[in-house]
Amino acid sequence: MKKLLLTLTLVLVLVPISGLSQINPASEDEKSLLNKSEIIDLMTQVGRMLIQQRNEKIDRLWANDDDGKTPRSDFLYCSGLAYLDHFKAQACLGRAFENGHGIVQDYSDAFVWYTIALDHSIEDNAVRDKIQEARDRVKMTLISVYPAPSDYELEDAVKKQKEKIKQYQEEISE
Repeated sequence: MKKLLLTLTLVLVLVPISGLSQINPASEDEKSLLNKSEIIDLMTQVGRMLIQQRNEKIDRLWANDDDGKTPRSDFLYCSGLAYLDHFKAQACLGRAFENGHGIVQDYSDAFVWYTIALDHSIEDNAVRDKIQEARDRVKMTLISVYPAPSDYELEDAVKKQKEKIKQYQEEISE
């Protein structure tokens, strides 16, 4: 009986009660890319949240144009939700990659995420325009560097990311 209680206590201590506690990174200064298992874990954690709670949080992050106090945690949250096909989270990832908030700055990835966000039917014209302006700004930055990616290369990157999103969604639904 004592062994059972000890084992149960260890499990409760080592396994977080709420999966959302793991969205917080070890350091807000971390900027590494996520691997497949980390993304799937984030998708699962964010997917467990109440829809209203998810929407309120992404709306706050979307409205906050600056780096915020928790850039890595925000990036991780948006990553989980973006792979669940939420357009504002996808646009937030675009902004994170564009500005290097919570992740290494990468204009190609920013362009990809903004493009994927724009593939949604966005009823709010102001939101759509803001995402479109951001994508256009990033594309201008991309074509100003040498060697600039071609339109084909950018389209291919978008296509590959969409395939990855679909694959990851299928894996968590199994």
